[in-house]
Amino acid sequence: MRWPDRRARPSRLRRSLREPCPAVRPPLLGPAGRRKTSAAHQSCRRLLARREAVMAATTSTVTTLVQDLDPTTLLVDVNIRHDARLDKDFVASIRDHGVLQPIVAVRTTDGAIRVRLGHRRTLAAVEAGRPTVPVIVAADEADDDATQIGRLIAQYAENAHRTALSASERADVVAQLAAFGVSAAQITKRTRMPRTEVNAALTVTGSDLAKAATARYEFLTLEQAAVIAEFDADVDVVKSLVAAARTGGFDHVAQRARDHRDEQEAIAAATQPLAATGLRVVGRDVMTGKAERLDSLTDDPDTREPLTVEGHATCPGHAAYVARQWVDEDDEDDAPDTETAMPSSTGENGEQDGDTGPDNEDDETDDEDDVEDEDTGGSYQYRPVYICTDPAAHGHHDRYRYGGQSSQRKTSAEMTDDEREVARAERRSVIVNNRAWESSTKVRRAWLKTLSARKTPPKQTATFLAVAAAHDADTIASIGGNHLAADLLGLGGTSYGRSDRLQTLLKTVTDARAQVIHLVLVLAAYEDASSREDWRHANSRTTRYLQHIAGLGYGLSDVEHLACGATTEPDDKADTADTADTADTADVDDEPGEPSGQ
Repeated sequence: MRWPDRRARPSRLRRSLREPCPAVRPPLLGPAGRRKTSAAHQSCRRLLARREAVMAATTSTVTTLVQDLDPTTLLVDVNIRHDARLDKDFVASIRDHGVLQPIVAVRTTDGAIRVRLGHRRTLAAVEAGRPTVPVIVAADEADDDATQIGRLIAQYAENAHRTALSASERADVVAQLAAFGVSAAQITKRTRMPRTEVNAALTVTGSDLAKAATARYEFLTLEQAAVIAEFDADVDVVKSLVAAARTGGFDHVAQRARDHRDEQEAIAAATQPLAATGLRVVGRDVMTGKAERLDSLTDDPDTREPLTVEGHATCPGHAAYVARQWVDEDDEDDAPDTETAMPSSTGENGEQDGDTGPDNEDDETDDEDDVEDEDTGGSYQYRPVYICTDPAAHGHHDRYRYGGQSSQRKTSAEMTDDEREVARAERRSVIVNNRAWESSTKVRRAWLKTLSARKTPPKQTATFLAVAAAHDADTIASIGGNHLAADLLGLGGTSYGRSDRLQTLLKTVTDARAQVIHLVLVLAAYEDASSREDWRHANSRTTRYLQHIAGLGYGLSDVEHLACGATTEPDDKADTADTADTADTADVDDEPGEPSGQ
């Protein structure tokens, strides 16, 4: 005999039903030949009696036969769930595969079948149009208190003690299906797993480190694990990603790591042809010493003509480092090694715009955002910055200390070690946060694109739109914001004026979708108006924007918190987060391998 629900059976009774009992063995005899009955022997006899009673009581009412019944005829009115909460993927699975686990039911006094376990499967089968479902009619229905108590406990146990597949287990399923030759498209179709998740799982299976991290850290999603696979050659980045997956800010950490990687690759690509010419190429950290750029040096204090690359080529201190510079469209074809060594962002006084220290480590103008907004055309490029490693030793002069134009700033050589360290730290903070803002901008716009796909507006949309109109009417009416909104909505760019495609789209959508588009227009205008200056000088406009999207679920980065008025700067974690001492993250193996148990 099979029991319809083995979990509900008491453990001792369960053992008695399947194991031989000592009571059926030959009896033990005492000293006088009398039967010896021990306490254990008596207990076994009682269990045997209970087994016989249970079998006798259930033989006429319990059946293990699976019947195929019409789900629309089943009663689903007695359940602890208030709402079945059917999702489309579950219904689609029932439609494709049917009900895989039989429904357990009882027979009512009038002959109807009432579901005891499997209400969601039954309702999903009805919605999916399945003609029949497998049903086990376990017993006749009873209304006594003991039966109702048993029903409540069984239904609770069935619903409360279910665990979904982990990310590691889902990745294994995808990997095994792929090994059988099932394409990613077919895996998506047959498992109802989102295509992005299938692609992520396939990426994870190609990285031993990502598989190990996914198996060990159950809080990782497949998409996050795929990012870990992207950086599996850099264990420090992997550690910071795992920490961010636990505590928040994962997308920001990942984007910063990508940007740093791309920058290093671009610097390497720009360095190779320079080194091939015999030029000494150094790192930017050389500027923390005595080195100065050629544009700030002269050999003639009277004319103060800057040194040129050609004229300085024979100097023993001649060198260059590679840095990112904004290059206007008209200047893109200029050969940088034939001009004076003055980057396009150098001001008239010889300082890089926005330089707060002597090291001049950042070859980017502070008003780059304004340059781009004016549509002047151009792009970031990695170009050489020519320097002299020791101007004083080689007879050069600071061209801004002559002719009545004395610079207020000290050169690195004139500073004390302490002053140089303070200036370097201040400049490094600017560089780090500028880079962080650029990375955050990419994350923000990707998040806005996802928001743009909504069919209905989030809560507080009407209030926010009214506040925006009251405070920032000029900002939200900008052409740039209109163009960005069209791009976020997948309508493509617009060369001039407001987007015609956006206007056409609004004629075809529902009121709810129109509200979403209105919200996107306003948020895109705020986004277009923001710049990396906002983290240095917080303003109410950007603060209002960032705080609203944070309320909608966007996770602010450290530099965005500064733009909201936070007074404490984030720790220096420009390239990779230094979270090696974070709990449970320092144990990611330096070499790919099996994860440790947890």
